[in-house]
Amino acid sequence: MALAMATPWLHPRSGFYYLRRRVPKELKALVGSGEIRRSLGTRDPKEAKRLFPAALAALEEQWANLRDGPQALSERACIEMAVRIGEEFFAHHREAPSHQTQWSVDVGEDLFKQSATELDLARPAVDLITEGFDRHALKREEMRAWCDDTADHYLSQNGLRVDADSRSEFVRVIAEATQAAALSLRELSQGARRAFERHTTTAPIPLSESRSTRVPAVRAASERTAQAAAVPFETLITGWLRERQPAPKTAYVFPRTVREFIGFAGRDDAAAVGEDDLIRWKDALLGKGLRGSTIRNGKIGPVRTILQWGVDNKKLSTNVARGIKVTTKARAQDRKRDPTEAEVAIILAAASAAEDSVRRWVPWLCAYSGARVAEICQLRKEDVYTDGDIHVLAIRPEAGSLKNENSERTIPVHLRLIEKGFLEFVAGAKSGPLFPDLPPDRFGSRGGNGSKVLSRWVRSLGMKDPRMQPNHGWRHRFSTLSRDHGLREDVTIYILGRQKTVSGAYGGYGLKMLLEQMSRIP
Repeated sequence: MALAMATPWLHPRSGFYYLRRRVPKELKALVGSGEIRRSLGTRDPKEAKRLFPAALAALEEQWANLRDGPQALSERACIEMAVRIGEEFFAHHREAPSHQTQWSVDVGEDLFKQSATELDLARPAVDLITEGFDRHALKREEMRAWCDDTADHYLSQNGLRVDADSRSEFVRVIAEATQAAALSLRELSQGARRAFERHTTTAPIPLSESRSTRVPAVRAASERTAQAAAVPFETLITGWLRERQPAPKTAYVFPRTVREFIGFAGRDDAAAVGEDDLIRWKDALLGKGLRGSTIRNGKIGPVRTILQWGVDNKKLSTNVARGIKVTTKARAQDRKRDPTEAEVAIILAAASAAEDSVRRWVPWLCAYSGARVAEICQLRKEDVYTDGDIHVLAIRPEAGSLKNENSERTIPVHLRLIEKGFLEFVAGAKSGPLFPDLPPDRFGSRGGNGSKVLSRWVRSLGMKDPRMQPNHGWRHRFSTLSRDHGLREDVTIYILGRQKTVSGAYGGYGLKMLLEQMSRIP
């Protein structure tokens, strides 16, 4: 029987044609899925048939590279690939070279040179003042991360597996190629239009003279759609950061995610990006095995947020990410669960016997306040005090970043915590953080490291079920106990620092009433 010829596959919902192929059995572990779907970017069946052979050949090339195993790239091979990336970078910004802010030529000159005064968020402020710091540190970190992400994306897209030394060399020459392109763009914006044209007319290095293994061809830079004026994503990111002033982690993650999308879409003009680009990105992420919730909230969400800022500020006419949905069916085995009362008893008993303050007190405080782990980990001695005859716990933005405006609150210290000796622990602590031995993470938050420490510790107690939430489960348990013991719903919302209802947004909550309500929880 003759084998069926491979043909484009029509997506039943979007109407776009795709390259759809089963992953060979021996490559499934490397690819991370059993099937590959790649949009051909068209709804026209004739155009799809024209594009299909090249897409199929590129996929087969990638699989052949994966079968070859890790390769050691020569410097020449790295340069050949990096030059293409630099040329794409130039092409993406050529229409509006003066708007290119993604790459700073001042920082790019010695991007990977370690500065003795690089900004370290963990350093005391007095050291930064007396010793100085690298004012380009944040930009330097962004550009290094972009080079790393671009290298990994390019290698992954072309099915190349390389050793660590080759990857490091590739990242380095990507920085050099991008620096050259950025310098040419600066000259172009100043009127020297011939600079890069002379460079691109130089004969390319013959591929036959490079390494004997295949060097994949990178796709040509996407042409811009006709627009009255380009709107660089970097302009939107800068404006959004200036206006919203998000938490440090958000200020790092959102721009990085948007730049990941820029690298995939092949253009930096937000006005030229369409729904098709986002759908292709979504399909590519699904092909990599990412969960639907991760794609919806962690990938599409940041892009949607940045684009919406552009719409709100009259820089864009529409938010093309607004209608992009990721509708994956939730599986019962993926649903998170809270710790059982038996598990709670084990955790709290182990906490009572713990010698370090983080394991000793954070689980108890979470259990009897409903607060987030990050909120507890960043508490200061001055946040625990007496108001009248009631001992209180104040969760304040001065102690560290809070999730939202409703997170700031003052709640009574539960009687069980007083019985356990929490007030004596606070009295014996030095001024400042209650948990000084817990180092802040790269964003200055103790909560990030605290969550990791406690999660690993709880798992070490024998609770291996991946569905059980060792940290966030305390908040869900507090909500359950509040309902079981008759706490008012609006009081529970306030204690947890969640979004208030319209009526709950007016007025405050008396400490005596809060203490009476909280005391109902045994």
